Amino acid sequence: MLHKKIKSHYENKTYCKITRSVGKVDLLIHGYIIGYSDDFILLHENDDFVFNGYSVLPIDQIKKIRFNNYDKYFHQIITWEGLIDKIGINYAVDLTNWTSVFNSIKAQKLNVIVECEDPYFDSFTIGPIIKASTKRISIQNFDPSGYLDEKPTKILFENISRVCFDDNYANVFSKYLRHRKAKTKAK
Repeated sequence: MLHKKIKSHYENKTYCKITRSVGKVDLLIHGYIIGYSDDFILLHENDDFVFNGYSVLPIDQIKKIRFNNYDKYFHQIITWEGLIDKIGINYAVDLTNWTSVFNSIKAQKLNVIVECEDPYFDSFTIGPIIKASTKRISIQNFDPSGYLDEKPTKILFENISRVCFDDNYANVFSKYLRHRKAKTKAK
């Protein structure tokens, strides 16, 4: 049933609200499904009539997809505002598995936000992709001051609940990244 809804939203280019169950919490995200596979969806996020980046979400964490009268009217406003033509993506993202997802994004030279939203892990990692193996991703995380960590952060695929890219936060922040100055020893 869920795969039928995903396919319908993808084919009909309709707005939807998605409830995800991550750990013991439910999380809400909304936008347009612009790609899917057996295991993932690619969502073009929309918040308050503004498109802001893309998210790759594991289907096994999706609890429900809503398209009620409120969502239908929201979709109609998107159409009236002429925003419907902004739905989509300018590059290919291979949704076969996490490795292919990350390699596709890395090929575009985009930084990513990798979230492990389960309260047990509760991590937010942002930065350039260093390497995607068969079980984990390595990212050169940067902190809120724009400093890149010296060592990459490694995240197991099984802990990832959301991967965001090409959003305003990551794109703007990425323009101002800096490296820490090497410490020199006193003589």
